[in-house]
Amino acid sequence: MPGKPRAARPAKKPNSVPSPQEILPGLFLGGWKDAAKFDGTRFCVLDEAPDDMPAATQVTIYDEGKDAPLVANLDRLAAEVDAARHGGAPVLIFCGHGVRRAPLAMAWYLHRYEKLPLDRAYERIREVRPQVEAARDWIGNCRDLEP
Repeated sequence: MPGKPRAARPAKKPNSVPSPQEILPGLFLGGWKDAAKFDGTRFCVLDEAPDDMPAATQVTIYDEGKDAPLVANLDRLAAEVDAARHGGAPVLIFCGHGVRRAPLAMAWYLHRYEKLPLDRAYERIREVRPQVEAARDWIGNCRDLEP
């Protein structure tokens, strides 16, 4: 018995924004998949470095138990990223999907080294990577991120 004809599925939209995204000249934001193919200096901000992680400097920037950012680690990471940028090679900050932790690290870098307020730093990131979530949207205790 013939069935009802299926409606055609809408075609998937091509990803019009290549990943990773360049936030500042030579400074990129992305996820795990981007790190695997990135040719440059990599900084991983996952809570724990996986065994199969590509060569990268891993810095934990979030304390899940306290639901709070680790500001001292964010400062250290920003300094290391700045030093790497001045080394001339492209720099990638990445986490699992490039939605929460890596954007926080990038926003903190923009805050510390470009002197942007955090809200403006996130706006700048969203201009090229709209799917990011601001720290206030996923971290319960953001008091240490206030100016």
